[in-house]
Amino acid sequence: MVYCPYNKLHKMLRKKLQQHILKCREIYKDTVELRVCPFNKAHLIPEPEFFQHTKSCEDRKIIVQYQTSAPAVLTNDTRHAKIESEENWDNDDNPDYDPQAYCSTANIVREPNGLFPSQRKAFIKEENRRHFGDNYAEKQKPPKVKADTRSLGSPSSLYDHRGQRM
Repeated sequence: MVYCPYNKLHKMLRKKLQQHILKCREIYKDTVELRVCPFNKAHLIPEPEFFQHTKSCEDRKIIVQYQTSAPAVLTNDTRHAKIESEENWDNDDNPDYDPQAYCSTANIVREPNGLFPSQRKAFIKEENRRHFGDNYAEKQKPPKVKADTRSLGSPSSLYDHRGQRM
Protein backbone atom coordinates (compact mmCIF):
# COMPACT_ATOMS: atom_id res chain seq x y z
CA MET A 1 0.00 0.00 0.00
CA VAL A 2 1.20 3.51 -0.78
CA TYR A 3 0.11 6.96 0.32
CA CYS A 4 -0.92 9.88 -1.87
CA PRO A 5 1.74 12.65 -1.96
CA TYR A 6 -0.98 15.31 -1.89
CA ASN A 7 -2.92 13.95 1.08
CA LYS A 8 -1.36 11.37 3.42
CA LEU A 9 -4.81 10.15 4.46
CA HIS A 10 -5.31 8.69 0.97
CA LYS A 11 -4.02 5.10 0.97
CA MET A 12 -4.18 2.86 -2.13
CA LEU A 13 -2.57 0.03 -4.07
CA ARG A 14 0.60 0.93 -5.95
CA LYS A 15 -1.03 0.14 -9.30
CA LYS A 16 -3.78 2.72 -8.61
CA LEU A 17 -1.37 5.52 -7.61
CA GLN A 18 -0.92 7.14 -11.05
CA GLN A 19 -4.65 7.34 -11.64
CA HIS A 20 -5.18 8.74 -8.16
CA ILE A 21 -2.44 11.36 -8.59
CA LEU A 22 -4.21 12.75 -11.65
CA LYS A 23 -7.36 13.29 -9.61
CA CYS A 24 -5.61 14.77 -6.58
CA ARG A 25 -3.45 17.06 -8.73
CA GLU A 26 -6.62 18.81 -9.92
CA ILE A 27 -8.06 19.08 -6.42
CA TYR A 28 -4.88 20.31 -4.70
CA LYS A 29 -3.28 22.28 -7.56
CA ASP A 30 -3.53 25.62 -5.72
CA THR A 31 -2.69 24.44 -2.18
CA VAL A 32 0.16 21.90 -2.50
CA GLU A 33 3.26 22.55 -4.62
CA LEU A 34 5.08 19.32 -5.51
CA ARG A 35 8.03 18.71 -7.80
CA VAL A 36 8.55 15.63 -9.97
CA CYS A 37 11.57 13.44 -9.27
CA PRO A 38 13.93 13.26 -12.28
CA PHE A 39 14.49 9.53 -11.68
CA ASN A 40 10.88 8.40 -11.24
CA LYS A 41 7.84 10.37 -12.41
CA ALA A 42 5.69 8.73 -9.73
CA HIS A 43 7.70 10.48 -7.02
CA LEU A 44 6.13 13.84 -6.19
CA ILE A 45 8.11 15.66 -3.52
CA PRO A 46 7.45 18.94 -1.65
CA GLU A 47 9.85 21.74 -2.62
CA PRO A 48 11.87 21.83 0.65
CA GLU A 49 12.59 18.08 0.53
CA PHE A 50 13.34 17.89 -3.19
CA PHE A 51 17.13 18.37 -3.04
CA GLN A 52 17.52 15.73 -0.33
CA HIS A 53 15.30 13.32 -2.27
CA THR A 54 17.38 13.60 -5.46
CA LYS A 55 20.45 12.55 -3.45
CA SER A 56 18.79 9.55 -1.80
CA CYS A 57 16.18 8.39 -4.36
CA GLU A 58 16.05 4.60 -4.74
CA ASP A 59 15.73 4.89 -8.52
CA ARG A 60 18.85 7.05 -8.75
CA LYS A 61 20.93 3.89 -8.37
CA ILE A 62 19.57 2.51 -11.63
CA ILE A 63 20.49 5.67 -13.56
CA VAL A 64 23.95 5.92 -11.99
CA GLN A 65 24.66 2.27 -12.71
CA TYR A 66 23.65 2.78 -16.35
CA GLN A 67 25.83 5.89 -16.70
CA THR A 68 28.92 4.31 -15.15
CA SER A 69 28.72 0.91 -16.84
CA ALA A 70 30.83 0.24 -19.91
CA PRO A 71 29.04 0.07 -23.25
CA ALA A 72 28.38 -3.35 -24.71
CA VAL A 73 31.16 -4.69 -26.89
CA LEU A 74 30.23 -5.93 -30.33
CA THR A 75 32.00 -9.11 -31.31
CA ASN A 76 31.98 -10.97 -34.59
CA ASP A 77 29.17 -13.12 -33.23
CA THR A 78 26.89 -10.12 -32.75
CA ARG A 79 27.71 -8.37 -36.04
CA HIS A 80 26.15 -9.24 -39.36
CA ALA A 81 26.79 -8.26 -42.95
CA LYS A 82 24.80 -5.47 -44.51
CA ILE A 83 21.66 -6.78 -46.18
CA GLU A 84 21.38 -5.70 -49.80
CA SER A 85 18.01 -5.49 -51.48
CA GLU A 86 16.87 -4.71 -54.99
CA GLU A 87 13.64 -3.16 -53.74
CA ASN A 88 13.43 0.58 -53.29
CA TRP A 89 10.30 1.65 -51.48
CA ASP A 90 11.11 5.31 -52.03
CA ASN A 91 10.43 5.18 -55.77
CA ASP A 92 7.53 7.46 -56.61
CA ASP A 93 6.98 6.14 -60.14
CA ASN A 94 4.79 3.30 -58.82
CA PRO A 95 1.08 4.12 -58.90
CA ASP A 96 -0.76 4.33 -55.59
CA TYR A 97 -3.03 1.46 -54.63
CA ASP A 98 -6.67 2.19 -55.42
CA PRO A 99 -8.95 -0.32 -53.67
CA GLN A 100 -12.03 0.76 -55.67
CA ALA A 101 -10.25 0.16 -58.98
CA TYR A 102 -9.02 -3.25 -57.80
CA CYS A 103 -12.47 -4.32 -56.58
CA SER A 104 -14.11 -3.28 -59.84
CA THR A 105 -11.90 -5.71 -61.81
CA ALA A 106 -11.50 -8.58 -59.30
CA ASN A 107 -14.05 -11.29 -58.62
CA ILE A 108 -15.28 -9.67 -55.39
CA VAL A 109 -18.84 -9.16 -54.24
CA ARG A 110 -19.38 -5.49 -53.48
CA GLU A 111 -22.20 -3.93 -51.50
CA PRO A 112 -23.98 -0.72 -52.58
CA ASN A 113 -23.58 1.06 -49.25
CA GLY A 114 -24.60 4.68 -48.94
CA LEU A 115 -26.30 5.01 -52.32
CA PHE A 116 -29.68 6.38 -53.19
CA PRO A 117 -32.24 3.82 -54.44
CA SER A 118 -31.79 4.72 -58.11
CA GLN A 119 -28.00 4.58 -57.76
CA ARG A 120 -28.27 1.26 -55.89
CA LYS A 121 -30.37 -0.21 -58.71
CA ALA A 122 -27.85 0.92 -61.33
CA PHE A 123 -24.97 -0.40 -59.20
CA ILE A 124 -26.60 -3.84 -58.87
CA LYS A 125 -27.23 -3.96 -62.63
CA GLU A 126 -23.60 -3.09 -63.31
CA GLU A 127 -22.38 -5.67 -60.78
CA ASN A 128 -24.50 -8.39 -62.39
CA ARG A 129 -23.15 -7.41 -65.80
CA ARG A 130 -19.60 -7.51 -64.39
CA HIS A 131 -20.04 -10.94 -62.78
CA PHE A 132 -22.12 -12.68 -65.44
CA GLY A 133 -20.80 -10.97 -68.59
CA ASP A 134 -22.16 -8.43 -71.07
CA ASN A 135 -24.78 -10.81 -72.45
CA TYR A 136 -26.47 -10.98 -69.04
CA ALA A 137 -30.15 -10.30 -69.49
CA GLU A 138 -32.01 -9.12 -66.46
CA LYS A 139 -35.17 -11.05 -65.74
CA GLN A 140 -38.14 -9.01 -66.79
CA LYS A 141 -40.93 -8.98 -64.25
CA PRO A 142 -44.35 -9.62 -65.77
CA PRO A 143 -46.51 -6.50 -65.78
CA LYS A 144 -48.99 -6.24 -62.96
CA VAL A 145 -52.52 -7.01 -64.04
CA LYS A 146 -55.37 -5.39 -62.24
CA ALA A 147 -58.15 -7.78 -61.36
CA ASP A 148 -61.45 -7.08 -63.01
CA THR A 149 -63.74 -6.33 -60.09
CA ARG A 150 -66.88 -6.10 -62.26
CA SER A 151 -67.00 -9.84 -62.82
CA LEU A 152 -67.16 -10.55 -59.08
CA GLY A 153 -70.32 -8.58 -58.66
CA SER A 154 -71.07 -6.31 -55.78
CA PRO A 155 -69.61 -7.13 -52.38
CA SER A 156 -73.05 -7.72 -50.96
CA SER A 157 -73.68 -10.53 -53.50
CA LEU A 158 -70.85 -12.55 -51.94
CA TYR A 159 -72.86 -13.13 -48.75
CA ASP A 160 -76.10 -15.06 -48.15
CA HIS A 161 -79.13 -13.87 -46.21
CA ARG A 162 -77.47 -14.89 -42.87
CA GLY A 163 -74.33 -12.78 -43.51
CA GLN A 164 -72.06 -15.76 -44.13
CA ARG A 165 -69.70 -15.84 -47.06
CA MET A 166 -70.78 -18.05 -49.90
